[in-house]
This record gives sequence, structure tokens and C-alpha cells, in this order.
Amino acid sequence: MSADKKIHQLIEDFIQEERSTEPNPFLSTRVMAAIEKKKLESVKQGSPVWKTVTIGLGLFAAVFAGIAAGNLYQTKSEASDVVLINDNSIENFSFYSQMGNE
Repeated sequence: MSADKKIHQLIEDFIQEERSTEPNPFLSTRVMAAIEKKKLESVKQGSPVWKTVTIGLGLFAAVFAGIAAGNLYQTKSEASDVVLINDNSIENFSFYSQMGNE
């Protein structure tokens, strides 16, 4: 029992000593500074709305640049405008119709 009383007395002495110590007057200032620093870091990161708008504008710019690049290519040859070919003189299609009649 004596050991239990001694442990209990040590605990009580420790609690009284902690209660009697003076609090640090700068602790609240440090805590508030840390909170303010966290707020400033979150503002610097940017809001999700601005990130979404930026990604959307970037995607629009990429699509627009692709369409503009595709429209730059134009054929200048006038021979490619109209091509008239007589298919009968190129291939003999009668060969295929003869196979079907056999």
C-alpha cells in the first residue's frame, strides 16, 4: 500500500507543478501565425474552379490550333479538281460477269 500512496503522491505533485508553471505568452501568437501560414498556402495553390477553367481553355486552344493547322493544307494542283477516268478501259469487268454465268 505504501508504494501505491507514493505513486499517487508523485502524480499529485506532478499535476500541481504543471498547474503552477507560467504559460508561454507567445504560444498563442505562434499558433495564430501557423494558422495564417496554412491559409496563405491554400490561397497560393489556387481554387479548383480556376484550375478547371485553365484546363478547359488549354483544351480549346489545342483543338483550335489543330483545326487551323488542318485548314492550312490545301492542294494547289488543278488536275486534282476533276478526274475523269473510263473504268471500262482500265479493267476488263467482263471477266467477273463470265464467272457468274458458269
